[in-house]
Amino acid sequence: MNKRHTEYIALYLFVFGAILLFGVMARKFIIINGYDEFSAAVAFFATVIVLSALYISLQMTLNELLLPRMEKFLMRFPAFHKLEEVAVATDVPTIAAEPIEKVAVVETTPQPSEYEVLRANAINEQKRALQDKLNRVLNYTKQTLVAYMSEDELNRLCRYITEYSLGDTPREVSPLTVDSALKSIDLMHFGWNIGKAFGKKRIHTATFIKCIFAHTLRDIEVSTIERKMSHTESECKIKLNNNITN
Repeated sequence: MNKRHTEYIALYLFVFGAILLFGVMARKFIIINGYDEFSAAVAFFATVIVLSALYISLQMTLNELLLPRMEKFLMRFPAFHKLEEVAVATDVPTIAAEPIEKVAVVETTPQPSEYEVLRANAINEQKRALQDKLNRVLNYTKQTLVAYMSEDELNRLCRYITEYSLGDTPREVSPLTVDSALKSIDLMHFGWNIGKAFGKKRIHTATFIKCIFAHTLRDIEVSTIERKMSHTESECKIKLNNNITN
């Protein structure tokens, strides 16, 4: 513990000890004059509180008003400067240390090889191409089916198609409802068009549209959808289109 802190603690203990002594004396004085224990206790606590408040107020006054002015006055004399330097040197000893030389550390980051650069560029180009293809398919979907589906149903369809572009079938599907104006052949043509755009196999596309349009295609087997979805029929609203991504 710092020597100065120890001195402060000793001073506070002395002051508050004296305050408690005055409180005991006040209590004894009240009892001698014939008052009860409650009045004596009140006198004790009142004396302690009042004297503590006076001490704190006096200390704050000294610290904020008197001490700065006294220090400013004493700083005019050279002898005071010497005493202050001696006190600082005694209180805070200095430790001599050898200068530490700074060593510059240069971190070298390994440069990618030509193969790694070409491969990264090729993968990024593939990702951009797939994203562009997906955007075109989704735009085709919205333009083709916006008149036959609610907004919520159409948004879910776009989400299913996005998952389908990354795999064979979406993980969780709730069958979609379309307007009765669309026939089963219209949905088969729609499935063929997006499946062709993604380069999917016929069986995967047939399974996909059977799953998402389960209500409209409930009476048609997947094998029938696979066989008929590229057939041309005169009475249909959605035509075959092999170039929706162009």
